[in-house]
Amino acid sequence: MAWQKLGLIYCPEGQLDWAQHSFMTPVPVLMGADVIRLYGGMRDASSISRIGWIDLDAHNPTRVIAVCDEPALDIGQPGMFDDNGVILGDVIWASGSELRMYYVGFQLVEKAKFLAFTGLAISDYKGISFHRHQSTPILDRAPQALFINALHSIVETEFGYRAWISCGQRWQEISGRLYPQYNCWSVPTPDGLVFNMRDAEKILDVSEAEYRIGRPRANRLSDGSFELRVTSDTFEKQYESHLAHSKDGTSFTRSDTVELPRGAPGSWDSEMTCYPARIDTPAGENFLFYNGNGMGQTGVGVAVWRPDHE
Repeated sequence: MAWQKLGLIYCPEGQLDWAQHSFMTPVPVLMGADVIRLYGGMRDASSISRIGWIDLDAHNPTRVIAVCDEPALDIGQPGMFDDNGVILGDVIWASGSELRMYYVGFQLVEKAKFLAFTGLAISDYKGISFHRHQSTPILDRAPQALFINALHSIVETEFGYRAWISCGQRWQEISGRLYPQYNCWSVPTPDGLVFNMRDAEKILDVSEAEYRIGRPRANRLSDGSFELRVTSDTFEKQYESHLAHSKDGTSFTRSDTVELPRGAPGSWDSEMTCYPARIDTPAGENFLFYNGNGMGQTGVGVAVWRPDHE
């Protein structure tokens, strides 16, 4: 049993000023039985990300049906927490009809590399475009999240919602460059709108070889348990994804499973496979979208679960 790579799906080719390259941190959403809308961060010539989308055939997600002309979510106003780029996050249907986008906003400051906190936007246009729920973060600075408080998945539960987040506390210098250090936490919320970081629990931390582990993407399985996909980076700059399992969504056991091996030399995912995001379709197929080299600079690809694949 294994994930079978189907190949690269999409990468902007520079036709749009705001989307010159990249499709980062993909998030798939079912827009009906036949369409998967895939949201991702597209970067301009200054590498500032805005969130766009592509529509895919849910039966053959290598087939692109439509590509957005305008950002689904643009950067924030000057001086706001998201004025220097936005990435995902998660996108979920709430109450059956409201489409919520949880996103991570970036801001440049003088004495740190950047700050990154979580905002919320809501769609009135069936997911084509979103407006901000509020201009300030819904997950802001906290004792365990001094520089980064980034929501990457949220699931409705019997008691409201549970979110999985990356919390950044410090910086790591490697070869003269600063990189953020972060780890994975989980926090419950009654409505998906208000979060109390005093209730947050650390769920995964770095190993000895790593200095950061994040982008926790959780899926609830049919038996009620959870699987979690995360991406880590080592002091040797080996960026890769990992799988973990949990019965309750907080106590995770990390495995050594390599779901998506790197591609052949010279391919779009030869250097890394990262930021995996799973979706299960009404037809019973399971797809895993992911980024390759440059943490999404070369675009987004997809794999399909093949129980009999060797």
